[in-house]
Amino acid sequence: MADELAVWLYGDRVAVIDRDRDRPRLAYSEEALTQYALGTPLLALSLPVVARRYTQGVVRPFLDGLLPEGDARRTIAREINVRERDTYSLIRALGRDCAGAVVIVPAEDPAPPPPTTATAELLAPHELDQLVRDLKSAPLGVGGRVRISLAGVQEKLVLTRMPDGAWGRPIDGTPSTHILKPEIAAFPDTVENEAFCMRFARHLGLDVAPVATAAHGGRKVIVVERFDRVVAFDGSVQRVHQEDFCQATGLAPEMKYEDDGGPSLRRIAGILTAVAAPDALEHLLGAVTVNAVIGNGDAHAKNFSLLHARSGALHLTPLYDLMCTLHYGDDRLAMHIDDVRRTNRVTVERIVNEAAGWGMPRTRAHAIVIDVLDRAPVAIAAARAETDGVPDAIITTVERQLAQVRSAN
Repeated sequence: MADELAVWLYGDRVAVIDRDRDRPRLAYSEEALTQYALGTPLLALSLPVVARRYTQGVVRPFLDGLLPEGDARRTIAREINVRERDTYSLIRALGRDCAGAVVIVPAEDPAPPPPTTATAELLAPHELDQLVRDLKSAPLGVGGRVRISLAGVQEKLVLTRMPDGAWGRPIDGTPSTHILKPEIAAFPDTVENEAFCMRFARHLGLDVAPVATAAHGGRKVIVVERFDRVVAFDGSVQRVHQEDFCQATGLAPEMKYEDDGGPSLRRIAGILTAVAAPDALEHLLGAVTVNAVIGNGDAHAKNFSLLHARSGALHLTPLYDLMCTLHYGDDRLAMHIDDVRRTNRVTVERIVNEAAGWGMPRTRAHAIVIDVLDRAPVAIAAARAETDGVPDAIITTVERQLAQVRSAN
């Protein structure tokens, strides 16, 4: 049989990936063409259902968006003995559990079994500690029967919470349910920083991924519950499809920053206006305002994603990867706000101007922004009380940034 990969989604074989030399190509299956209307953004907005084969120009960015970046990608490629830029071989090896609902396996493999956490390999506490310690040499916990993929450059361990609450390794395509991210050595207190910022957003009423903090292998970690997994009491799992905005726009992950040619907030807003629920722009504006208040300059196009409901409806995903990067001296904005490129120069007027550029009425935009700012002090206090060990300096930075945003109001 030719070297082909099958793409499974919700139990259906919806596409086949092959390659012409190092160029991956994708074609929707007859089953998908029968089941879905032409133009349905089944895998991604950049890959709507059509009766022709997509070439590498759009397929490679979609697949690269599923794969780890930077050192993690290099290390895994070396471990499985493929070239770092060989996207096809990497996804062939790692595609059994990805972001969203896709499962990518060799075409000759049988259909993936019903997803359940019960098939995870139970981890003893000392084994979990060792996985955390080994993340540089075994990113994501990949090794042996663990073949999983997740985007990003930060060290992370991907695990499964089993029905009895124990941690397990997601072997043989077992769906992962949680992401453990250790403190970044060069940036102290990233665990408390992210936990505080995520909780701050939650106290403001924004939809965010649930988080907790822990310590494993001598390192602090933030534990993030995956929002693209719905786990039942018996351990059965429903994977929920998603795509980030680099995938949605057909751009490679290295273009995630606007200054590098990545999507702008206006472009993301235009996509939401065209395809998502009517309140999506208001959710985006809330996220932009929160990122401005916490001084998060790393809110790039891969940190915003679309959730694909089984009904076909599209929504912004819960927020994730929120952090006060201003605390570490980084005041650049990953995506400009009304052409402002520095976090500490954002004001209410600039945020409202940005939203008006999306087509939102200025009075409505102003009301949303002011509502977030008015409730921010209480949310700061609540998140601080929940986050043990968060440095006072981070709280001070956020409070100063809140004052900066309000300064011209």
